Amino acid sequence: MEKILSQEEIDALLNGIEDGKVATTPEPREAAGSGGETVPYDFANQDRAVRGRMPTLEVLNDFFARSLRNSLTLILRKSLEVSPQKMAMMKYGDFTKTLPLPCSLHVFKMSPLRGNGLLVLDPKLVFSFVDIFLGGTGRMNFRIEGRDFTAIESRLIMKVVNTIFVDLEKTWAAVHPVSFQYLRSEFNHQFAAIVPPTDLVLTVPFALEMEQISGLITVCMPYSSLEPIKAKLHSGLQTEQLELDHRWVRLLVDQLQATEVEMVVELGRAPITAETLLRLKAGDVLPLEKDVSEPLVAKVQEVPKFLGRAGIYGSNKAFQIDARMKPL
Repeated sequence: MEKILSQEEIDALLNGIEDGKVATTPEPREAAGSGGETVPYDFANQDRAVRGRMPTLEVLNDFFARSLRNSLTLILRKSLEVSPQKMAMMKYGDFTKTLPLPCSLHVFKMSPLRGNGLLVLDPKLVFSFVDIFLGGTGRMNFRIEGRDFTAIESRLIMKVVNTIFVDLEKTWAAVHPVSFQYLRSEFNHQFAAIVPPTDLVLTVPFALEMEQISGLITVCMPYSSLEPIKAKLHSGLQTEQLELDHRWVRLLVDQLQATEVEMVVELGRAPITAETLLRLKAGDVLPLEKDVSEPLVAKVQEVPKFLGRAGIYGSNKAFQIDARMKPL
């Protein structure tokens, strides 16, 4: 039961307040764990705003790596592999400290997002690409330090740069339409400052392996440019899974339909000895181990696919397909 004050106690309390013997203002209390000190908090600090993974961007990187592998294979005529590496969020000044000199740097615009990004090509890859474009194997030992890229080398490497931007634009269209527009190229990172050194950037490296050659292709984007769409990049794919799947299917179908394949029709085989080979001359006839009535086999990438007959169509030699072969 609550205690009720008597009239005498109430009068004594009122007299104490009038005389100043009873305090009416509560004493200030310190915040728990503050130690009595005020700690400044910078709401503009980007380090505090970055949290968690970006699952949607990780999926984009996987699809971009596959698309770039197909595109570079076509223009270089070389078998290669492209694989996404671990993304990193860091200050732009720390990122530029990791870049060699010279380095193939390409500044690009990301419309409608604000700001510019940076595409970085490993100099070892640059010299290998140039050697391949000029008819070489790309496996030579190149002296990288101590010289800049020539005008011819810069023009040739733009074939790769433009291919990368096209594949980036196609890949990002599935989540947020972004136009990757080339602005300029630099050799020294001091002349390619896309943001102040203290600003955060997202670095997305891709490892490229081609025979005995390996190197990195890195896409660097300011975090401030990605902030308007960070909800799409941080969120999972559950809410847009069906829409994304349909877009990716269309993208992959377009890529596959544009892929070139080799089709070979074998007329027949004729085993001969080395002695017979040395005596062959114009006009000799080699009987093949195939009856003239037997169908010919057409192979696609060395895999038997069709049965048919050889003939002439107009002024060209032709192959008429009679049946599709069942897969083994």
